[in-house]
Amino acid sequence: MKEVTLSDVSIVTARLEKISPYVCRSTDPGWSDPPAVRIIDCVLALNRRYDGFVVPRLEAFMTRHPEVRRVVELANLMATYSTPFEFMNKELKYNHADRARILQSVVSFVCTIVEKTPMAAEEDILKRWAIQAKPHEFKFLNIKGFKLAGFQYLRMLFGAQTTKPSTHIRGYLSELLERDISDLESLALLETASEHAGLSVRDVDYYIWRNRARENETELSKHAKGVKFTNVADFTEPDDELRTEYDETLLKDGIRGKYAQEYADGTNIVRLAPDVAAAFPNDEAVNEALRFVLKVMDDTRHLTQHRAK
Repeated sequence: MKEVTLSDVSIVTARLEKISPYVCRSTDPGWSDPPAVRIIDCVLALNRRYDGFVVPRLEAFMTRHPEVRRVVELANLMATYSTPFEFMNKELKYNHADRARILQSVVSFVCTIVEKTPMAAEEDILKRWAIQAKPHEFKFLNIKGFKLAGFQYLRMLFGAQTTKPSTHIRGYLSELLERDISDLESLALLETASEHAGLSVRDVDYYIWRNRARENETELSKHAKGVKFTNVADFTEPDDELRTEYDETLLKDGIRGKYAQEYADGTNIVRLAPDVAAAFPNDEAVNEALRFVLKVMDDTRHLTQHRAK
């Protein structure tokens, strides 16, 4: 991987340390999807809107086929259709022959990895592969339309602590360092800086995507990122956000809805206004303040009742 300067690493590390509390709350529950669904996720998200296009199709597929969890099971289901395109069209509601070809090729590739160690659990095999694989190996797949960004996302989905050269990652680093950042340089910088900051690089990747592609510009996000934006359009996801050579990027950064209820079971998630969040930096501070408010309300109620008598 490309060498990066200590100066650049220090700058990025310092920024990640500042946003660390926000990054630590940015883990995407979608990382725990069944392996078969992660493959579909990876291919569907190539240059497509994630929330509006990918997530509904993933949810619908899992509802119709809860039994399809392993990649081998996905391959078997696809084999029941006359062509990959028919599967893509009917099961994923996506009328796109080229994307069907890519899905078939990626599924076949992953199946060959699994078949090399038949006695081990599929997810363990794929996690080991994801961790050991290197970015340049995407070339060995020789899948037209599936390049570095898609390959890196595939590794991330199966557990590799890495990132992908999306427009959001490269844009974030380029603004921070005030110069253009190449694909491989963005990978090396974010991986190294995340390690130095003691953060999961996957969570950092997710956090950057969420803030640059999903949320409207807020004082909280500007403070966390330390980057000024001229308008809301700079902070939202455009229709065609990736350059042609990146059409396989699947950017997942954000709060997914598919398992939100299960993920937040037993908790009440409340979005604080920026000024409130600044005054109460953690859960305990918020709870303590609210307990005080409840006590005041209770005391007031008892006093009112006493006077009424």
